[in-house]
Amino acid sequence: MSLKYEALFKPFKIGNLEIKNRICMAPMLPNGWLDENKNVTDETINYYAERAKHGVGLIIVGASFPDADLEKANFNKSPFAVPEEFIVKTKKLTEAVHRYGAKLFFQIQLGSGRTGFPAASPGVLPIAPSPVRNRWDPNVICRELTKEEIKRLIDATIEGAVLSKQAGCDGININGVKGGYLGDQFATDAFNHRTDEYGGSLENKIRIITEIVKGIKEKCGPDFPVTTRLGTKAHMKAEGVGQLPGEEYTEYGRDLEESLKIGKMLEEAGFDAILFGTGTYDSLYWLYPPMYMPEGTYLEEAQILKKALNIPVICPGKLSDPDLANKAVEEGLIDALSLGRGLVADAEWADKVKRGDTQNIRPCIYCNNGCLARVLSGLSMQCAVNPDVFNETKLAEKYSKVPIVKRVSIIGGGIAGMEAARVAASRGHKVTIYEAGKELGGLVVPAHVPDFKFRDKLLLDWYKLQLEKLDVEVILNKKMSVEDILNLDTDEIVIATGSTAKTIEIPGGQHEKVVTAVEALTASANLGKRIVLVGGGQVGIETAVWLKEKGHEVSIVEAREGLLLAPVEPIAPPNLQMLQELVVYHNIPVYLNSIVKEFTGSQVTIKSKDGDVTIEADNIVLSIGYTANDTLFKEVYARSEKKVWLVGDAQKPGTIMTAIRDGSAVGAAI
Repeated sequence: MSLKYEALFKPFKIGNLEIKNRICMAPMLPNGWLDENKNVTDETINYYAERAKHGVGLIIVGASFPDADLEKANFNKSPFAVPEEFIVKTKKLTEAVHRYGAKLFFQIQLGSGRTGFPAASPGVLPIAPSPVRNRWDPNVICRELTKEEIKRLIDATIEGAVLSKQAGCDGININGVKGGYLGDQFATDAFNHRTDEYGGSLENKIRIITEIVKGIKEKCGPDFPVTTRLGTKAHMKAEGVGQLPGEEYTEYGRDLEESLKIGKMLEEAGFDAILFGTGTYDSLYWLYPPMYMPEGTYLEEAQILKKALNIPVICPGKLSDPDLANKAVEEGLIDALSLGRGLVADAEWADKVKRGDTQNIRPCIYCNNGCLARVLSGLSMQCAVNPDVFNETKLAEKYSKVPIVKRVSIIGGGIAGMEAARVAASRGHKVTIYEAGKELGGLVVPAHVPDFKFRDKLLLDWYKLQLEKLDVEVILNKKMSVEDILNLDTDEIVIATGSTAKTIEIPGGQHEKVVTAVEALTASANLGKRIVLVGGGQVGIETAVWLKEKGHEVSIVEAREGLLLAPVEPIAPPNLQMLQELVVYHNIPVYLNSIVKEFTGSQVTIKSKDGDVTIEADNIVLSIGYTANDTLFKEVYARSEKKVWLVGDAQKPGTIMTAIRDGSAVGAAI
């Protein structure tokens, strides 16, 4: 009997090193979980070890700077600065991973260059190959690296590889000609105007990378695997402006033809494999594909690179669908897949795929909220759908069976209530969910209606399956009153009643043609052709784009000075940029610093800074936030002798991540 996903579990080689399967863990910066010198900690060691234990073949640890003084950014400390400390701590990591038969590569990030945040290094100019504009602040002109500094960077990178080998790493990954980072800037005409040996010809533009691999091979030996990253397109229309999938454009950055030449030169220089990547910080949604990007984002370009090279091409880019990933390897489009966010969401992804238990994979929804938005905001990395990330050492305690089984009643079957039920039932409690609606899911039900949000539906399906396996009783169409709850034969009560969409108090605001985004998405509203959508937050923009794609004429009215401002949780820059550019691409009119004054049933009058404007409209769709449904909690809490918890939007309107985080904590505390 053969495996359904057999192609994913055949070994392959990087140089002379054999990897037991085709499943690699992509490098992601575990911000907030490293020590003050950016070395691994017990939390990060156990985080990687958990993925190794559950079948990952290769883990690539990202991303360490070789020279902490070169950019002087607050976050750019280098673990290599104290070699003895690096070796001791990294050795603990390699030993932990090796116990389970996985291999480990350490990634070295040459630098940020023009993509560095000026605020991260106050008073210090960002560096670049040439004096070019900073990605985030075009008024800041980056300082050109001197040849001496380039030599220092090359030497520091080689020394980092030497230390990594001494610490037991099986290989190294250089974050090289990819992503708009410093190495990529050297290889791109738009940002490299040098006339010395590090600029001009293609050979010169990648000299910094080729000198690094030659130096590592000389110091570490020819059999020590050295890999690098390579992107095939910048997907840039201009600085800070990306190219949407399928959009006609003229490449501002590096194009496919030049990138294929670079790939061949990198292979000739001695690199043993390519970890693919495409896009830059100017086209962030290609670099970190959000939910709006297609599944298998990189496959089309990666297979072209693979055909041009004789070394393995390892491909990331939304490949957590096992069928898609297996097909890509089986058909020879790529040699192996690289999972980052998919393995953050479910550490057991590889094991579940191997035994064909794919329905039990906790799906990544590619929201970028916990793994990217928080990191880029200077916060600790988390996962929106998996609250146990970086708490692997505490899992046994969290899910240990309770000595006293309690009856737990959960009022509300949204994400927070479902997560509380899942955790409490996993620990042995007898759990019942009372849901007022006809199905579980709360606001995630309308949220998954747009095609680009289909993974939210996968998440709901996963939760329903887990609750079924745990024998959680679910009672639908049951709206509970205070008296109903007080009369329950239960030990503890969890109130997870969610939130209610806000409305507007204007003449005509109560008209039947004024509906919420939830009503628009669930088709409970009969929408006309012309829509005025009020609210320029993430839900509002997603709804506006979806309506436009369905053929409606849409205008957006936003009271603030810009779209996507003041989110409940940090919004990931790739999501933000792509939504902003989709609004432009779809020619959706936007009225900023504007409020709705009146709706007649066929016209909307808005007040803007330039005076009143009248827009023909069949409907107003409201997306102006939510109000917590906490009244039931307050009454039950005041009158019941039992322990009463409040979770999710009923406590404070938030995101899927905050709802799951709350529900998980309460489920573990019961």
